[in-house]
Amino acid sequence: MNFSNKYLQFVIGYIAFSFSILEGLSFLIDNYQFNSKILDYTLLVLVIGFFGILAYQFVISITKTNTQKNTKKINYKGYLSYLNIGVTILIGGFFVYYYNKSTSKDELFEIKLPEIIDAFENNQYSKVYNEISLLKNNKVSNPILDNYFEKVTTEVNINTSPLNYEVYLDLLNDSIENWIYLGKSPVLKVRVPNVRFNLKFKSNDNEFTERSNYWILNRGRLYGLPSSIDYNKDKFKIILGAKRSLSFPGLDHYSSIQIGPYLISKLEVTNIEFLEFVQDGGYENPIYWEAAINDNPKFMENEIKKFVGKFGKPGPSNWSYGMYPDGQENFPVTGISWFEAMAYANYRNLSLPNVYQWATAATLSSSSSFMYNSNFSQNQLINVGSQDNSNFNGLYDIAGNVREWIVNSLSDDSSIKGILGGSFNDEPYYFNDYFGQNSMDRSLGNGLRLVKNLESEFKTDITANDQYYVKVRDFLNEKNVSDDVFEIFKSQYDYDISELNKEEKTLDYSFSSFAVDQFYIDAAYNNERLPGYVFYDKNIKKPYKPIIFFPGSGSINTDSFENGIENRMKQFSYLLSEGYALIHPIYKSTFERRDNIKSDYPDETDEYKNAVIRWGKDYKRAIDYIQSRDDMDINSLSYYGISWGGSIANILLAIDDRVKNSVLYVAGIEFQTCKKEVDKFYYTSRIKIPVLMLNGKFDHFFPLETSQIPMFKLLGTPEKDKKHYVYETGHYVPRDELIKLHLEWLAKYE
Repeated sequence: MNFSNKYLQFVIGYIAFSFSILEGLSFLIDNYQFNSKILDYTLLVLVIGFFGILAYQFVISITKTNTQKNTKKINYKGYLSYLNIGVTILIGGFFVYYYNKSTSKDELFEIKLPEIIDAFENNQYSKVYNEISLLKNNKVSNPILDNYFEKVTTEVNINTSPLNYEVYLDLLNDSIENWIYLGKSPVLKVRVPNVRFNLKFKSNDNEFTERSNYWILNRGRLYGLPSSIDYNKDKFKIILGAKRSLSFPGLDHYSSIQIGPYLISKLEVTNIEFLEFVQDGGYENPIYWEAAINDNPKFMENEIKKFVGKFGKPGPSNWSYGMYPDGQENFPVTGISWFEAMAYANYRNLSLPNVYQWATAATLSSSSSFMYNSNFSQNQLINVGSQDNSNFNGLYDIAGNVREWIVNSLSDDSSIKGILGGSFNDEPYYFNDYFGQNSMDRSLGNGLRLVKNLESEFKTDITANDQYYVKVRDFLNEKNVSDDVFEIFKSQYDYDISELNKEEKTLDYSFSSFAVDQFYIDAAYNNERLPGYVFYDKNIKKPYKPIIFFPGSGSINTDSFENGIENRMKQFSYLLSEGYALIHPIYKSTFERRDNIKSDYPDETDEYKNAVIRWGKDYKRAIDYIQSRDDMDINSLSYYGISWGGSIANILLAIDDRVKNSVLYVAGIEFQTCKKEVDKFYYTSRIKIPVLMLNGKFDHFFPLETSQIPMFKLLGTPEKDKKHYVYETGHYVPRDELIKLHLEWLAKYE
C-alpha cells in the first residue's frame, strides 16, 4: 500500500483516537468538575503528536519508496491526493473545534469573574448565585467559582410528598423568570442561595410554586403537593403542605404540625358576593348553619333572628333593608358574626381558615413590607384589593380593612373565636396579635376570607381546628426572686479560672485595612475548645476598644462562620473604622459548634437550661480572652447583641460586670417559660449598665407592648442611662439609624 493510502488510514485512526480521548475529558470536566485546562494540555499533546507521528511516517515512507524505486513503479492516483488534502483540513477543523470548546469556557470565566467578585463585595448574593449557576450550566468549572458559590449558598435536601417531582429554583429579585433545575425529588445535598427564593415543583400537568429560603430547607421541610387541581389563579393562592408553626407571639408554646395543601382567597369576601347568599335564602336554610345548630339546637328558631341589619332584614349589621350601603359593593362585607362567616363559607363549599393556615398565608414575619399601605387607623373601609398592599403570597388586605374570622377558639370558652389581621379602625400592631371576639359579635370591622382544603396524600393534622390559647406573661406584675436566690442562679455560670491555652492566627482576608484574627481557647466545660474571631482595623492606633458580640438565631442553623467573614467585615465596618475591635465567639450550638439545639426559644427541658449555662460560660470565657490581650482596653468593653443576642443579653449582662455598656438590636423577652434558674425575667432587673434598645413597632418576635416595653421598664439601669428607640418597621431597624445611634452611645459611655 502506498504512502497516500497509509496517510489516509493514519489520519482516520488518529481522529478516532483523539475524539475518544477529548470526549472522555469533556465528560469528566462537565460532570465531575475537572479543571478545563486539562483539555487544553491534552489538545496540545495530540496536535504535537499528530505532526510528530506524521513526520515519522513520511520518513519511513520515503525510505521504503527509494528502496523499491528500481523494482516497482508507484501506482499514484490523483483523486487520492485530493482526498488526503481534504482529510488534512478535516483534522485541522477537528482540533480547532476542541480548542474553541476549551477556550470559550476560559473566556467566559474570565469575563464573568470580575462581575461575580464585585457582586459579592456589594452583598448581591442573588447575583453571585445566578451568575455562577449560569456558568455551571455552560459546563464552566473553576475552583475560584466553587469558593464563591459556597460562600453564598447552603447545602440542603428538598423533599416532596409524593416523590419524583422536578424541582426548580428562581431568585425573587430576577426581573424575568429564570428557573434553575435542581433535580427530581428528593433532591439531596443541593446548594441553594442564602436569600429568599421561589421553588417550583413540576410533574406532568401539575405545577406548584412556593416561596422558601435556605433556613426553611435546612430544617428538613417536606413539601406536601396536592393532587391535580384546576383553580382560578386570579382569585386564589395555593399554599403547599408542610409542617407549619405558629408565629404569633404567645402561641410559640405549640409545636409545629402538619398542614396539608390548601387554597386561600387573595381578596376578602365583598358585599356583592355576600348579597348572593342573602338573596339565595342563606339565612333561612339550616344546611349552612351546622356550626350554630351544634352549638344551640334552637338556633334557627331563636338566635338567627339577631342577625339582621338596619330595619330588621336579614344581613350584616351595617346593611339596610337587606342591601349594603350605596357604592360599597366591592367593600369587604363587615358587621358579621362568626356564625354568619361559617354559614357563608358552607354556602360556597369552602371553609374559614384555621390559625395555621391564616398565619402561614399572612406571612407575619414580613409585615413591615406591606403594613405601610394598609388602611389602619382610618375612618372607613376601602374596596378590596384597591391598594398595593399585597403580601409575599399575593394576598390583599391581609392587614387592615376588616378583621378575618378563623375557625379556632381562643380559650376554654368555645364562644371566643379568633379574628385576625386587624381592621381599618384598629391600631397597626393588631396585625401581629392573636385576637379573639365572642362568636356572636357583629362589630363593624368583622369580615372573612375563605380557604379550600385540597386532596393530597399529605394530610392535615386533626388538631389544626382545635382551641389555641395565647400564653403571654405579664412581666411587669410577676414576682421576682430574692437577691440570695438570684446569687444561686448566677453561680451556675461560675467556673474555675484556668489557663486559656491560646492558639491565635491572622487570617488572610483583604478588605480595606480591616483584619481578622482567629483564636482558640479552653472552654469552661467538657474539655472543649472555644473558637472565636477578632475583627479590627490594623491601621488604627492601639489599644482597641473591644465589643463582645452575640449573633441572631440564624447562627444556630448556619454551618460555617468563615464563609461569611467578608460580609461581617462590611457589617461591622462602621465600628472598626472608629477604633473598635469586635470579638465574635463561636458560642456552643452555633456555626461549626452546632449540636442538638435547633432553636433559641426557651422551653422547660434540661437541655435548654444546660445550653443557656454553656452560652453564659462561653461569654465570660471570651471576656477572659479579651482581657488577656495587650491590644485591648478592657475598661471600655461594650456589648452588642442582635435579635437572639439582644434577648440573651437579659442574662449575660447580669452575670459579668466587666462589660460597661450595651446596644441591643431588636431585643425583647420571650413569653415561653423555662427552668426558673435560666428564666430571663429574673435577671433583667439585675442589669445596671447603660442600655440602648433599638426596635421595630411591628416586630412579631418581640411585640412592642408585651415584650419590648416590659423589658425596657424592668432593666435595673438608672433611667438616665437607658434609652428605647422604636421605628415603623418589623424585626429590623434602618441601618443608618443603627450606625448613628450606636456610635453616639459608645462615645457617650466608653
